[in-house]
Amino acid sequence: MFDFLKKKIGGLIDGLTKKEPKKESEILEHHEPLPKVEQEKPKKIDREIEVEKKIEEKFEVEKAQEKIEPEKIQKKKETIVKEEKPKEKPTKHIKVEKPKQQIPPRNEPKSLENLEPLKVEREEKTEPISVEIEEQKPIDRIQLSKLQKEAPAKSEPPNKERMKIGIVSAVKSIITNEVEIKANEVEEMLETFELELLESDVEFSVAEGIKEELSSKLIGKKIKRGGLHNFVSGAIKETIVDTLSNEKAANLVEKLEGAQGKPLKVMFFGINGAGKTTTIAKVAKLLMDNKKKVVFAAADTFRAAAIEQMMVHADRLSVKVIKREYGSDPTSVAYDAVSYARAHAIDAVLIDTAGRQDTNLSLINEMKKMVRVIEPDIKIYIGESIAGNAIIEQISTFNREIGVDGVILTKLDCDPKGGTMLSINKATGIPIIYLGIGQKYEDLERFEAVKIAERIVG
Repeated sequence: MFDFLKKKIGGLIDGLTKKEPKKESEILEHHEPLPKVEQEKPKKIDREIEVEKKIEEKFEVEKAQEKIEPEKIQKKKETIVKEEKPKEKPTKHIKVEKPKQQIPPRNEPKSLENLEPLKVEREEKTEPISVEIEEQKPIDRIQLSKLQKEAPAKSEPPNKERMKIGIVSAVKSIITNEVEIKANEVEEMLETFELELLESDVEFSVAEGIKEELSSKLIGKKIKRGGLHNFVSGAIKETIVDTLSNEKAANLVEKLEGAQGKPLKVMFFGINGAGKTTTIAKVAKLLMDNKKKVVFAAADTFRAAAIEQMMVHADRLSVKVIKREYGSDPTSVAYDAVSYARAHAIDAVLIDTAGRQDTNLSLINEMKKMVRVIEPDIKIYIGESIAGNAIIEQISTFNREIGVDGVILTKLDCDPKGGTMLSINKATGIPIIYLGIGQKYEDLERFEAVKIAERIVG
């Protein structure tokens, strides 16, 4: 669980902690000039190509002349090769003098018919040039500066989001033994992190709030070298705890202790398929492990096989079930269960209800009636963790119509993202009280913000 969210938060921490220089030598090595071998190789190749190009241009001009002989062309070629040898400094440019003869017009091609094609072997041009260039010691300053500018770009890591500390900040951190987190170094990464939270099913306003809170906790802070990773991790953990925490979170066991002889009436509701009936059985197991007596009220008289499903769980746990026929008034079933609990000194009545969408007004009104008559002590919404942002609207509607005291989030073991859990408290104001993390009756975990934050951040 939380795999996707863990990955994104881990990426943010890794990116932020790239700011911290580990050794002074690493900073100095980053600014060393390139080795001579790497500088000379591209220069030698460019020099050969330039000389070959100019030789070919001169041959083309001579070839097009009207009264030129093949012997003269060969002699001219040898002269050009000698002229192109870099005997002088490489900074001097080779001047190509244009021939004085006029190029014949295109309508007189007869003068070119007797010319033999000029065969220039590449070896004749490149061999003497390459020898001379290898023996050259001076380096062209213009090309050297270009190579030095291109070198840092090649040495950068492929991930552009990784923060790099500037040379001034790096030297300052060595002197003061502190690293300062600046706005321009983290703003882009936090913007990206906000988008990743949205991909993890975090509601928009919640993702924006997390980003702003992290900005206030990170920007401008001065941290000792070696402690940056712990500082960033701690800031993210603290932000997650603030997002998840709610003082109104109820503990059912503690609620039972304060009931003082009267049965604790707990009503469960939510949409179909969220695991409502199974979660009620898990809550019963939790209370029974704390030496409390419970009774089931099978008040879902609408869905087929809902009563039989409740009876199967009751048989496994040895719990009494109060039921009626399908189509009966669900409020009367819940009322009978409360009366039975009072008569038999039962500690808690767990009331199942028909699954309903938040848009089904008739079923919402039926739920309102049940709440008025039974007056439950705790009203719990059961929703799927994999529902994404849709669960926010569902909880908000039920809370507006009948009031919600807590949320049990199911199927968390099937949720690779985990962002829904971050959204509920901040977006609705309703606390998460338990998490369903498996199929067994024991797989009901008390929701604790600090433990969840540690599991996400690590």
